[in-house]
Amino acid sequence: MQAYIKIVDKINLFIRYILAVLLMVMSTLILYQVVIRFASRYTELDLPRWTEEIARYSMIWLVLLGAALAVRYSALIGMEAISERLSPKMQRGLRAITVVISMFFFLIMIIYGYEMLAHVGTQLSPGAKIPMSIPYASIPVGGFFMLMNSIAVLMLTLKGEADREFFKGSE
Repeated sequence: MQAYIKIVDKINLFIRYILAVLLMVMSTLILYQVVIRFASRYTELDLPRWTEEIARYSMIWLVLLGAALAVRYSALIGMEAISERLSPKMQRGLRAITVVISMFFFLIMIIYGYEMLAHVGTQLSPGAKIPMSIPYASIPVGGFFMLMNSIAVLMLTLKGEADREFFKGSE
């Protein structure tokens, strides 16, 4: 169990670097659009469309990979009004149930996201002319990393260590 969690945490560290790069790319392209729009006589139709597309696709990847980290460190929005009134043992049970339900959703993301890739594999984006499989791949890839992190959270929850792991990796 500890070996799996260490591997997941190393993968999450790599994902953090990817997120930093994606955020930098997205911010740079948006800044470029703003500067070009106001510093020149470009109209909305004259702006390079690839910048907006790449920024959008970067944001999609950023959200889905960031959600995987949020799953691992229990940083997703949750309703705690009910669980706060339960005993610690019941809280742990409720948390395990919610993680298992989430894991089913992540499996659905992986399966249907992969199926969707088969449909868009030959399409190109209109502005950047990149395969549409690149932005659509974020769905099964993000689902995989969310599932991987959910397994780690479930292991820690069942062992009773999930609360001690909260935001451990953000130091």
